[in-house]
Amino acid sequence: MHDEDGLDKAGGDGTPAPGSGAAPEWTEPPSHDGPPVPHAVIEGRYELLEPVGSGGMGEVWKAYDRRLRRYVAVKGLLDRVAMTPDTQQAAMQRARREAEALAKIEHQNVVTVHDQIETADQVWIVMKLLEGQSLADLLSRDGVLGVPRAANIGLQMAQGLRAVHEASVLHRDVKPGNVLVRDGGQVVLVDFGIATFEGADRVTRHGGVIGTPPYLAPELFAPASPGPTPASDLWALGVTLYEMVEGRMPFGGAEAWEVQASIQQSPEPVLRYAGPLGPVVRALLVTDPDRRPDAASAEVMLREVIEEPGAPTPARAATPAHSPTARPTPPASPPDSRPASVVPASAPAAPSSDAAVPGAPPAATGGGRGGFRSRKGWKVAAAAVCAALLAGGGWFVASQGDSGGRQDDAAGEQGAAGGDTEKAWEQWRSATKRLTIGAKEDQPGLSFHNKDTDVWSGFDVDIAYALAEKLGYGRDDVDFYAVTTGNRASRLKNGEVDLVVASYSMTTEREKQDGINFVGPYYKAGSSLLVRKNSAKYDLDEAVDVKRNHVEVCTARDSTYAQKLKSEGYATGKWQPDSYRECVDRLLDEKSSVYAVASDDVLLAGYAKNDPAHLKLLPSGAGTEPYGVAVRKDNPLLKSKVCSGLQEILAGEEWPEMYMKDLAPLTGRKTAPSRPELRPCSG
Repeated sequence: MHDEDGLDKAGGDGTPAPGSGAAPEWTEPPSHDGPPVPHAVIEGRYELLEPVGSGGMGEVWKAYDRRLRRYVAVKGLLDRVAMTPDTQQAAMQRARREAEALAKIEHQNVVTVHDQIETADQVWIVMKLLEGQSLADLLSRDGVLGVPRAANIGLQMAQGLRAVHEASVLHRDVKPGNVLVRDGGQVVLVDFGIATFEGADRVTRHGGVIGTPPYLAPELFAPASPGPTPASDLWALGVTLYEMVEGRMPFGGAEAWEVQASIQQSPEPVLRYAGPLGPVVRALLVTDPDRRPDAASAEVMLREVIEEPGAPTPARAATPAHSPTARPTPPASPPDSRPASVVPASAPAAPSSDAAVPGAPPAATGGGRGGFRSRKGWKVAAAAVCAALLAGGGWFVASQGDSGGRQDDAAGEQGAAGGDTEKAWEQWRSATKRLTIGAKEDQPGLSFHNKDTDVWSGFDVDIAYALAEKLGYGRDDVDFYAVTTGNRASRLKNGEVDLVVASYSMTTEREKQDGINFVGPYYKAGSSLLVRKNSAKYDLDEAVDVKRNHVEVCTARDSTYAQKLKSEGYATGKWQPDSYRECVDRLLDEKSSVYAVASDDVLLAGYAKNDPAHLKLLPSGAGTEPYGVAVRKDNPLLKSKVCSGLQEILAGEEWPEMYMKDLAPLTGRKTAPSRPELRPCSG
């Protein structure tokens, strides 16, 4: 487990007090002459439990927030080793500005700061603890990642860097160890311990440039260097992308001078397995910082790689587990060779991405390496390289989480061509021993994952189990995979799940936008708002009160409410989180500017029922949100089977029984409502 600063932690979320007896209260934490001690309380609120990491920029503690009854990470920003009385005042001012800047960055791919506290000789930031593993741990275990997954991780990193740079903050230590990959696929940039402001003076520590040498941009070592810039962070992103798909570092050496010498001698590292990611990596590793793409341009390029229609779908793992299947760590290999364990023995050697492709335009060289100023040509070249590599089977490595698709397609095509649907289905079932279903894990009543017992429950979950039974799978043959509103479409399209049953509002626009097909609806929800029950500032009893007072409303990123709120005149924040649970956490934080959460009435009712002392559900508004089961567009056979299975569920006694068990306690109904009418499943 990690905190949002990228450090291991030993606990998780919880509500009981962490210790027994009264903890000693401090009016202020200890001075630089002595470190903090366990069970000391900062500002009467945050009880320090245990250190979870330390470095030049102070210690990070696991702490307990007594006011909101949750575990958090508390980090001191000042360098206790380098501090002297003469530099203390300047350091306090710098740390204060840094904490304030980080607190303004609200983005699902950037560490979330809950609070900032300033005491006599320290500036503290408070973050929440998260489950997940670092990208460094992932690469240490798997050696390499497949191109689709690497592109997805890189895209989320670019999105996070864009938010950081828009706040005029520089990370300065972008690397796999500071990238947290959560179980649901969310990527979070962490550890801003050496972050600085764009345009700040060049800062060194103990005579050297701050950062991790293999990821430092070459311009940082120039005698007249202006210091770090956003382009420096983008260079580090390029190094990280290279490392993910090539299984090694682009430039040799451990010390800064060795890395810089390697860059000077071989400024264009060989790309053998990057496929369509090659042009993106080349653009990011341009030695001239003025010719590198910025975060927004990198985001566009990476999104085009993911959405490239000619890109292959990775092969399905024979038996996917709850989390993506691990591959053995590849053995040590020469610098220019792919670890043998990730290339099929029968596959011909993959050509270098620099090699000529018959019939393809020549690869960009020289000034064209930047790529971001002429993305049309880059895309054409990438498609040509992709086609050639497909023939060789070289670059798409079945990485952790890269599953599904090819066997599905083959079965579907054979059934369509031969007219023998049942035979095709038998082949699909034979190839798919276990059914992996994407579901949300933090929606009480709808879909909830108890991580202590590893038990999933709720209406969505019951629908998923019933569907699995109709498809011929027992409960023990079903694996649930945590998804969010923001990533469920990509999890499905990348083949990490077979189906998504996650309160997914089915609309024609979403089918086009997300590149999926819906089967359903299996439920119709109303819209509503969740507010603080006892707000000292506002009386919020109806939706009109929320709009009239212009209070900030939170909703999940990419939800149907994201655009609806703006069009209806509600006030929303600049960045929306990845899940409704995060919205509710903000709502409960008295210092937060969020006063309402917008979503489906039944979804919000679950949160209100779990915390009736602090949360209140407003009356439902107009309109309904029909929930559908999402399937990939490339598998009409599975869609047909899901459709017939869902028809049986809606026609029988299962549906009203599931409603009364899971949703009636939230809605207050004494009988089940009328069943939704299933949309035709043709096409």
